[in-house]
Amino acid sequence: MLRMPGVSVSTECGDCQVSFISDDQSFHLRQDDNWWIVDEVDDRNKRYNATATLSTFQLAEKYLIWRWASFTRNALRLEAFGPQLYKQGYSSDVSLAPAESEWRVELQSSAGNAILPQSDATIFSHLILKSVDEIEEMVMNGVGR
Repeated sequence: MLRMPGVSVSTECGDCQVSFISDDQSFHLRQDDNWWIVDEVDDRNKRYNATATLSTFQLAEKYLIWRWASFTRNALRLEAFGPQLYKQGYSSDVSLAPAESEWRVELQSSAGNAILPQSDATIFSHLILKSVDEIEEMVMNGVGR
């Protein structure tokens, strides 16, 4: 999946624990108290702080696999799997709670909690209880290795 231009991973980022960088989209993972925070940088180098807040590192890993793979699939002109999950609405395996912003929602599950934009939360509600291997298999579907 590393056919995207300018791809790198770094643990030497001044403001985060790890960064996943490409020419098209970058993700920065940092810890704030007990939460893992994801910041995103778009292809115009505009940074969006705290686009996702996750209660465990494992959830942050799942979220980043999904988001990174979504951009990679788009760059490779492969079908996105997110819209199929979005059409199903929220998974019945999670509970929803209001977040500080009216545009965000908190997913609560046995795996932990995630505060996300509503559109991402709908999709991630179907992934939150899946294993990393299951998510990787989903996102690799149709990608030549």
